[in-house]
Amino acid sequence: MKRLTSRKKRLVALVSILTLSLAAVAVAEAADSGNVVVHFHGSISPRKLPRQGLAPVGVQMGGKINTKDGTQPPRLTEIQLEINKHGVIDPAGLPTCALGKLHNASPARAKRVCGPAEVGHGNVTTRIHLREQGEFATPGSMLAFNGRYKGKPAIFAHVTSNGRLALTYVIVFQIEKAKGSYGTALVAKIPSIASGAGFISAFDLLLKRRFTAGGKQHSYISAACPLPSGIFIGPFKFARSTYIFEDGTEVSEDLEKTCKARG
Repeated sequence: MKRLTSRKKRLVALVSILTLSLAAVAVAEAADSGNVVVHFHGSISPRKLPRQGLAPVGVQMGGKINTKDGTQPPRLTEIQLEINKHGVIDPAGLPTCALGKLHNASPARAKRVCGPAEVGHGNVTTRIHLREQGEFATPGSMLAFNGRYKGKPAIFAHVTSNGRLALTYVIVFQIEKAKGSYGTALVAKIPSIASGAGFISAFDLLLKRRFTAGGKQHSYISAACPLPSGIFIGPFKFARSTYIFEDGTEVSEDLEKTCKARG
């Protein structure tokens, strides 16, 4: 009897390991176009969400850029992050940050002048190619702030690094309506980095913020798990990432995760 119990425990442990491994694969997808390969990743938390209505969530999306032959990839010029139509970005009542306050600001200053508008954080790896010094990487931190750009809602992603070359720049994500399965798109044109000598090789952004407005609790981003009645767990395409490069190369991937329906 003890031997049977032990076998069961080993079997449960093995199933758990396989399940975790499959879950990891589900959110780390490689996509390619021509010579460019992008390893996309993402997650949504929590995964147990109401079948109807919305609940606060955090959404994380990112990617790492490589080439098949190991050469320098073309410069990334645009990032598009689309969120499932059952997810909603709602900045109503949240303070906004003025874009001009972030230019050349340190992380400490950015938090000081725009802290109430913070909606997330992340990191960016920028690679610099200088004729005299060769190519090197400068990892940096990123702070995301609620803002308005050209009269429309936006996210200002403030990037700083203090490696061999100190960098400060802002990626402006315009919030737009998307079509089909994805209801909201975050679209950003990548600014010139280090006078054109820099290019992004890795990007990661987490959006998550709870705040109070009008005496009520709000979430910057909320979502539902729209499964049919009687089904409590199933696959859920929560986001889609698209990277566009200066030579016209475009690499996209749907990011899929399971969600658990509540109610």
